[in-house]
Amino acid sequence: MIKSFFSLFLVCAMLVVSSAEACTSIRIKTTDGNVFYARTMEYSPGDPEHPDTISIVPSGTKYFGFLPDGSQKGLAWTAKYGFVGVNHASLPLLSDGINESGLVVGEFLFPGYAGYQKFESEQADRTIAQYEVVTWLLGNFTTVDEVKRGIRNIRVSKGSNIRSGNIDVVFHYAVHDRAGNSLVIEYVDGQLKLYDNPLGVLTNAPTFDWMQTNLKNYVNIKAFNAPGVKLADIVESGFGQGTGMLGLPGDYTPPSRFVRMVALTQSALPVTGSAAGLNLAMTIINNVDIPIGTVRDNSYGTMVYDRTLWTAVADLQQLRYYFRTYDNTNWQYVDVAQALAGANQVMTIQMATPPEYKNITDTRVNFTNYAPASYYRYQDK
Repeated sequence: MIKSFFSLFLVCAMLVVSSAEACTSIRIKTTDGNVFYARTMEYSPGDPEHPDTISIVPSGTKYFGFLPDGSQKGLAWTAKYGFVGVNHASLPLLSDGINESGLVVGEFLFPGYAGYQKFESEQADRTIAQYEVVTWLLGNFTTVDEVKRGIRNIRVSKGSNIRSGNIDVVFHYAVHDRAGNSLVIEYVDGQLKLYDNPLGVLTNAPTFDWMQTNLKNYVNIKAFNAPGVKLADIVESGFGQGTGMLGLPGDYTPPSRFVRMVALTQSALPVTGSAAGLNLAMTIINNVDIPIGTVRDNSYGTMVYDRTLWTAVADLQQLRYYFRTYDNTNWQYVDVAQALAGANQVMTIQMATPPEYKNITDTRVNFTNYAPASYYRYQDK
């Protein structure tokens, strides 16, 4: 049961997650129906004693919802489906993951805009906290349509004084299913907002409808190079390749990352097959990586350096959850079916592992094996 196991540690564990407002997600669909989801998690490094890890949660796991007073007397539920994903501080509450039916859910910080439903004591038995939404969805649903119906039957209220540094931990949520359907869930001014998301992209604040409207500022962006223009008697052309994308924002603010990901996902050539889809998802999501030191904040008296602590890619057809970390950029993955097979309790897998770089020096061969002898001048002597 997931109750006393971590109730004493929840508040202090969430405190270790520092300022984080730079998470990004995309969805990729291949021509033959494969669906991939990719996302980044950015924040300042947390408590090394409670790092993010991969959680493996089998079906049958019981949860008890948190209420604003810190008690676990909210909605009680039992996971119908097993799931795998990244937790916060080694606790069995997920920030991102995929379940055994291929449903993916991720939470993304939503500061300044999130406004959850007012807590009503008479509805406590159907209430959960904002940091439990991902876990509840993964354990209960298989498709976006199911999520749309089910999310209306619960209430999400602000959990008990859970803070990330001095920033409230508040989220909106991305949901994707095996058919490629995508949904954004937001709570604003106490109201539940559901948005179909045909573009499959989500970052942080402002609201999703604002992000869509903001795309109107970038209708000039295109994949084709811009033609030259004649000015008086002079014809001016662009500098090299990529002039069609001139003006594409390259900073790390949420609106700019949203525009950048829409531009790249929509202009990338369609691909076929699982391997090609995986490669495309990994390639595109790399474009929002934050190197340490490029995003800084000392608003609270301590210098904080955001960086891309981990990146995940989920293969919704093969049920694989890939990840890499800032310190180990080599991709690794967890096979969801294999991980859940025979599991009867929550288990974890460490994400922090040292990088391994394969030495391929001994695979060298003579270059003449690749080119005709006539290529080499000395052979003509």
